[in-house]
Parts: sequence; structure tokens; C-alpha cells
Amino acid sequence: MDKINKVINWDFQTHLRIGALIRFLLVIYSTYHDRHFDVPYTDIDYKVFIDAANHVYDGNSPYRRHTYRYSPLIAYILLPATLISRCAGKKLFCMFDILIAIALKKLVERQLRHKNNASTIATYCALFWIYNPMSIAISSRGNADSVPCLFVILSILFLQTDVVAGLMKYVLSGFFLGISIHLRLYPLALSFPMYLSLGEYKINRSTPILAGIASLMPNKKQIILTLTCVVTLSLLTWAMYAMYGYEFLFETYIYHLFRKDTKHNFSVLFYYSYLTMDHLSFDVVKTILQIFEAIILFVISLAFGTKPETLPFALFCQPVILVTYNTVMTSQYFIWFLSLLPLVVHSFKMKPAKALLLFILWLSAQGAWLFYAYLLEFKSREVFIFIWLKSVVFFCSNIFILAQLIKSYTPDYGFGQINEKSDVKND
Repeated sequence: MDKINKVINWDFQTHLRIGALIRFLLVIYSTYHDRHFDVPYTDIDYKVFIDAANHVYDGNSPYRRHTYRYSPLIAYILLPATLISRCAGKKLFCMFDILIAIALKKLVERQLRHKNNASTIATYCALFWIYNPMSIAISSRGNADSVPCLFVILSILFLQTDVVAGLMKYVLSGFFLGISIHLRLYPLALSFPMYLSLGEYKINRSTPILAGIASLMPNKKQIILTLTCVVTLSLLTWAMYAMYGYEFLFETYIYHLFRKDTKHNFSVLFYYSYLTMDHLSFDVVKTILQIFEAIILFVISLAFGTKPETLPFALFCQPVILVTYNTVMTSQYFIWFLSLLPLVVHSFKMKPAKALLLFILWLSAQGAWLFYAYLLEFKSREVFIFIWLKSVVFFCSNIFILAQLIKSYTPDYGFGQINEKSDVKND
């Protein structure tokens, strides 16, 4: 145990170097793995990114690559893979991973700056990202979700810290939030609790109606955050539309709103989608599910998003709910909430044994699903019903784990290492 503590307490820069080394070694290994194993290491989306980048390099639309359904910005980011080497894009995504770790440490450190051990606790939190097997694997396999995740973290960083003073912090927060929404639609759900956290709500049973309505009116901070986000998103969308027309709007946004993936995925609705793929009528089941999802998102926002100190937990819960209830769910989506986990992991007051059991439950549910998915994909076994049953188990495990985290959430717990308010500031 002393040796483990000694390793954990290494200098943060050392951890960053080790994390980067692990990712780059896996990028190198991926070339060997893809040549010698049936199940490739490289994500299929990476091949799509590379082809789209080649089209952009040749002066064509990235959407000439079939199944490219992302912002053209991703294809432009992947140009080094066209100009330098095919693995350059993976290395770039790994660098985004490392930048996320740096931003996470700075964010937690500034959030706890009035507390003792703020720097140490922030380092521990960042380690949950640096050494997270999921983040390591997904970035080194060539998945681009670390890019919008970085912009989300940067948006929260400027919103909740004094890295930049004055109203400019809200401008920068809205700017990065707008970019993240342009790249991925899921940060839209984060924008509502971020907006709420900037207000002051003093409503109770004795509050006059006019006073209650007045307290809900947007203040200067909320207006700046909203306008900057909307303007950034609008300008980016307009620029991409001017370059690639309606094809950009459909492939990047509209397609995902009505996407119906009949292939096996983690979603509890995948088998239902498979059985009803030829039905064009109004889908009552999915509509009801989305209504429940929206209600839960709204309630979580009100419960934890109205106070700055509990905002990170609201932001963590939102993508967990989005991913769990989504009609399409793949491993890359887990990064959406795993990148926010370091912001709140120090606030879960539970025994290490219980935390380990929850982690094992989450991995076991995935492993059971992946086993049958392998049988279907590579052994051509008729196991659709078993995959669906494992999807149900995974859905239930996600809901159960989230419920346990909500029960154990204790702001300012700090792994039990936070003392009373300190006069020492870790600025």
C-alpha cells in the first residue's frame, strides 16, 4: 500500500508523461494488432475520418466519404494524418486527452482553492482520467470524442473559476460551449444547468408572484453566456453550411436526430429498432422514452444545477442519462460522462469496497454484452435475443449505479481529506 501511495503522489507532470507514453505506445501497437487479429484495434470511425480528411485535402467535401456524419472541422483536424502519417490523427486525439487532464486538474484546484489539500485532491481527480482504461483505449483507437470533451471542460473551467476575471470569463465559457455543441449535440443538455448556475433563486411558499417571476429573469451573466454560445454556434454552422450546403446540416445534425441504428449496440432499444426497422408510423415507444428522459434531465438540472457548488454533479449526470436512454449507445459515448467524472469523484462519500463493486458491476455488464456481440459479429451465431437481454442488464446497472452516486454525493467531501475552510488559497 505504501508503494501504491508513493506512485500516486508522484509529480503531476510525471503522471502526464506516463499517460501520454501509454497512449502513444498503444497507437504504435494498433498497427501491429490490425494486421494480425480478426478484431481490429483501430476504431472503424477513424478510417472514416481519414477518408474524409483526404477528400478535404483534395478540395472536395468530406461527405463524399459514405457514413461521415460529423462536423467538417473533424476532417480538417485530421489533415496531419494525410500530410504526415496515418497514425498522426490518433496521436492528436491522445494529445487532446492529455490537455483534458491538465484542464481537469486546474478546474478542480480552482474550485477547491479555499480548502486545504486542494492541489493534491485535484491531482487525484485528474488521475481518474489519465489512467482511465476507457479514455486511453478510445483515443488511441482513433475516436474523436476527446475533442468536444476538451471544449466542454474548458467551458466549465472559465465558467467556474477566476482564470479570467470579469465578464470575459462568461464570453469564453459560451464560446467553448458553442464549439462543443457544433461538434456534438449532447452539450446542449449541459447548457441548461450551466445557465441556471449563474442565477440567484430565492423562491419559497411566501414569495410574491411578481418577485418570483423577477427572480427567474436572466441576469447579465446568463445573457452573456447564452448570446456568446448562440453566436459561436451560429457562425460555425453558417460557415460550414456556406461551404457544404444542406448535406452538412443533414449528415451532422438532422441524421442524428432521427437516427435508427438496427445494428447491435448497448441501447436497450436496439432489438426493438431491429424488429420495427420497416415501420414508418409514429413510434410511440421511443417518444415515451424520450419524454421520460427529458423529465429526468430537467429534474436533475433543477436539483443540482441551480448552485455553482453542485453544478459539476449536474453536468456529470446529464450525459449519463442521455447515453443510458439513447436509442443508440456505443463505447465512445461513455467518454461524454467519464470526462466529467473527475470533477465530482472526490465528492462521493462511500466505502472503497462499494465503489469497487459498482465499478465491477459496470464492467461486468459490458463484458457480458460484448461476449454475445462477438459471437454474433465474428461467429455468426443467432444470439440477438441474448444481446438484447444483456442490454437490459446494462441499462439497469447504469440506473442503479447513478442512483447510488446520487445517494453518496457529498459536496466538498474531497476524498475525506478536506478540512474546514482555510485561509490559504492555492492560486
